[in-house]
Amino acid sequence: MKHCFSYLLVSIFLTLPDALSAQQPMTLDDCMAYAVEHSTTVGQKRNVLGAARTDYAQAIASALPSISASAGATNNFGRSIDPETNTYNNVQTFNNSYNIGASMPVFAGLSTINTIRASKVARAMGAAELQAARDETAMQTMTAYMDVVYYTHAIRYAEQQLAENRAMLAQARKLFELGRKSAADVAEIESQEAGSDYLLTTQQNNLELARIKLREVMNYPQERPLEIDTELRIEAMPVDTPFEELLDHALANDPKLRSASANTRYYKLNYAAAKGRYLPSVSLSGGFSTNYYINLDNRSAYAGFGSQLRNNRGSYVQISMSIPIFSGLDRRAAKRRAQYSWKNAALEETAMRRTVESEVAQTYRQMIGYGKQFIQGQKKVRAAQLAYDGVARKFEKGLVSAIDLQTASSTLLQAQADRLQSRLQYLIKIRMVEYYNGRPLVAAIGE
Repeated sequence: MKHCFSYLLVSIFLTLPDALSAQQPMTLDDCMAYAVEHSTTVGQKRNVLGAARTDYAQAIASALPSISASAGATNNFGRSIDPETNTYNNVQTFNNSYNIGASMPVFAGLSTINTIRASKVARAMGAAELQAARDETAMQTMTAYMDVVYYTHAIRYAEQQLAENRAMLAQARKLFELGRKSAADVAEIESQEAGSDYLLTTQQNNLELARIKLREVMNYPQERPLEIDTELRIEAMPVDTPFEELLDHALANDPKLRSASANTRYYKLNYAAAKGRYLPSVSLSGGFSTNYYINLDNRSAYAGFGSQLRNNRGSYVQISMSIPIFSGLDRRAAKRRAQYSWKNAALEETAMRRTVESEVAQTYRQMIGYGKQFIQGQKKVRAAQLAYDGVARKFEKGLVSAIDLQTASSTLLQAQADRLQSRLQYLIKIRMVEYYNGRPLVAAIGE
């Protein structure tokens, strides 16, 4: 009994977070934040940025002196060379040596400094690509979220139409019994009721597909329920930023364009490094060494260990220069490849700039257009509702046919769907324009 009670407590605590999350539907910002946090693409870009940071640290370290130390011990048996007389003998000797040295490049055709600069640019490019991946994931989530919202409201409209058609069908059957409606009218209403039921089933299926897509974009487990806030009670406020200012801000801060610009600088620095390999390279090195030697057959003839280490000390300083003359056209080919890569990167940056300009212009125009469509859609829904109510009253009096009622009902449903779609698209475009104007889609997290 005690074990059963403990198991029950553990089960309650494990299921409590899911229960709490089920009670609070996720907002659009919640879904975008979740998607960015769990996106595999974002995770990969985060790893790329980490590797770029490591490469930058390694490039800086390559300009620092390299230091090495060594120690060795040799015990010779039989015939060997006496290091004191440089003659062969047949004695047993012991030799112990110690060395420490350092070297560093002094000049390498500016290759080292350009490599450091290129690594720094690659780090900046990695950060821009990470931000671009975060933003792209948030945009995809926003679109999928709005699809769920659309079909949720579309189901409500379809349910409302189905309920009205069923009520109208019941009324038409009563009027048929009273002789005020024909069998054809009743059949027409039955067809409308069946069509409304079919439409409701279709929209319910579309909603489930939209939920599956939203889970996929968010990298959310398909088996777990996902409840979102579909009300969107807060209307977006129009953006009053002039288009020119909006475009300038987007061109200066868009992560895709910053990544393309950094890519151009990266290949330009690689080209400079490739040209530097034509120049001579100068390096500086120095070291210190000492050793201890003894004839094991005549130990007394040699000074002690400490004395020999002091007396045998030696050091050196060396400056060397390497002048490239011919290497099978390797340097020439490397320079040309680097130059072509730089030119391609510059063209890609130009193309990306045009793409961003087009995206901003289209989004800004769509925002204005959907805003106007939403206002007109509200008027259209009110007019369609009045028309439908009038036709419904006339149908009850036998003044219009069932076809007229069906036409008015379909017009009202289409007007409601158009208004909903224009509103949701308007909200998306408002959010995108604010994004281009500097408002992040998802709050930045320290990487």
